[in-house]
Formats: sequence, structure tokens, C-alpha cells
Amino acid sequence: MATLKASFPRASVAQLVEQQFCKLQVTGSNPVAGSTKHFRMSQDNLIKLECTVCKKVNYHTRKNKKTIKGRLEISKLCPTCKKHTLHKETK
Repeated sequence: MATLKASFPRASVAQLVEQQFCKLQVTGSNPVAGSTKHFRMSQDNLIKLECTVCKKVNYHTRKNKKTIKGRLEISKLCPTCKKHTLHKETK
């Protein structure tokens, strides 16, 4: 049986097997090395948080719309006001 040789030291077993069966470039078998997939967050879950004092949008976060039906209100640090203020969800 032929020995399997890796082209880079972090090759997983799956990549070594795929290289043995004449695949030129192996991507996606190991998420650490060679992963080319980029996962983007759904735009439906993203919300903006606006300071109620200075009306600047300081934070972006995500919200589970199935569990939280109303608008989100969180006390966060506003860099413009330089104090903790109430931040409300905006569209």
C-alpha cells in the first residue's frame, strides 16, 4: 500500500484520501486549512441600536424574532455621550 503524503502539515485524513485519488486541489474538508466558504448572517436578524439621547446609531446586533416580538431596549455605553444610556432598536 502506498503511503499518503500531505502537501501541508495540517492535512486531515479526508484530505489525504482525496489527494490520493487524484484531486488536484482539496478545499472545504478541513475548516482550518483550505476552507473557502464564507457564511453570511441573515439580514432579517440584524438590527440597529440607536441612542435615545444623541440619536446616533452606535451598535448593530442580532435578535431572535420568534422569541422577542417587541422592540429591543438595552442600556449600553454611548461613545458620543460618554455614559450609559438607553439604546432602542431602529429599522
